[in-house]
Amino acid sequence: MVSLPSRLGPTLCALGAAAVLMAPGEARADDDIHWFSPGLMLSLSFGDKINFGLGLDARYSLVFLGDTSCFAGPRAGIGAFAQASWLNFSAAGRFAAGLHGGVDLRRTPIGANAEVGWTYRTALAGEHPGGHGIHVGLGAIGAEIVDLAFRGTIPMPGDERKPEFTVALGAHFPPMYGEPGVCVIGRPLRVNGRYVLPGVAGKPRRGSARRARIDETTRGALARAFQDDARGECASIPAFLALARDLAAVGAPRDLVDRALAAAADEVRHTESCASIAGDFASMTLVPERLPSPRPSGLDRGRELARLCVESWEDGCLGEGAAAERARRQARGAKEPGIGAALGAIAEDEARHAELGWRIVAWCLSEGGRPVREALGEAVAASPEGPAREEVPEAEPSAWRAHGRIGQHDIDAAWEKNLRLARKTADGLL
Repeated sequence: MVSLPSRLGPTLCALGAAAVLMAPGEARADDDIHWFSPGLMLSLSFGDKINFGLGLDARYSLVFLGDTSCFAGPRAGIGAFAQASWLNFSAAGRFAAGLHGGVDLRRTPIGANAEVGWTYRTALAGEHPGGHGIHVGLGAIGAEIVDLAFRGTIPMPGDERKPEFTVALGAHFPPMYGEPGVCVIGRPLRVNGRYVLPGVAGKPRRGSARRARIDETTRGALARAFQDDARGECASIPAFLALARDLAAVGAPRDLVDRALAAAADEVRHTESCASIAGDFASMTLVPERLPSPRPSGLDRGRELARLCVESWEDGCLGEGAAAERARRQARGAKEPGIGAALGAIAEDEARHAELGWRIVAWCLSEGGRPVREALGEAVAASPEGPAREEVPEAEPSAWRAHGRIGQHDIDAAWEKNLRLARKTADGLL
């Protein structure tokens, strides 16, 4: 166990630097569990007669499985829906409301969504009266936004209408179970099992050394990209402080605790560098908001060792290892003064943080025995083959690269290279 005095100095240094850099503010969760997803749909129905429909489909979902991080696996949720369709460009219409639930597999283009509820169709000319019915449906979610659904209407008892079958093609934005994931640069901050990123405060400043060299669209895209990096780096500060606290609580060696505290100080510098670069492009002084450290998990020592082992695999061995390779690729392509050096320094620090992750994994395995080994084995087997897709900005490609940014191909390649090495190392440990 590490004594309090041995940790107090590094802790105060990291906290003091963070306090100077960051103004007070509230934490903000980027991947909420509540989603409202409006959409449009086209439909073709078969029953009393063939009907073409144009309509609206609105859904609320409570997501109870998954997140939108780099490690986003399936996301599942339940909720309510409401639909209204205009039939045959006439005065006729169909309405439905009820409950829906399903899963978005994220790593494949297919998911599934089931629905059940009430429906009402108005009269279709004089010979086809309207009426109430039971609504059932099954949708196949494609590319996270598109929804191909097969629905049926069962008339109420005593209703002489024929059952109706409908094929519908719709589009929802945001997707039913949350927007596509984003990768956090550095160790992510988890609060109640969900990733959290800070907001950013800013005020205008005069001039910019980078302002006149690129077009406005590219400059704006670069400002947003480096600001997002600053948010991720900022979230890593309390994440590493919490890691040091939790390592000390389970009796980790002093070296591991001190290295986690030193990593928090590294993330302060990363935040400052990325915020400064973003501010140059935006002609703003940008300050990420302060984030509190998450509370201790309250788990017993055995389960805490398993948690620390799995999170160090995900956040350190995978996340920070890929971040180091990604920053190296960014630094190699950067031509602008200062940006390449800043990214090179970040790459070196992230590589040390990834190595710390491996040290923590090895120690947890030696302390926790079979339960920790099994937990790590499951996590390694479930590791994503690639990072979450990132929005492709409208920017001039050569300027994008010259200012320290890379495309999705290089992002994927960085992840895949690190993943191959990480799995090989993990297999040796297991």
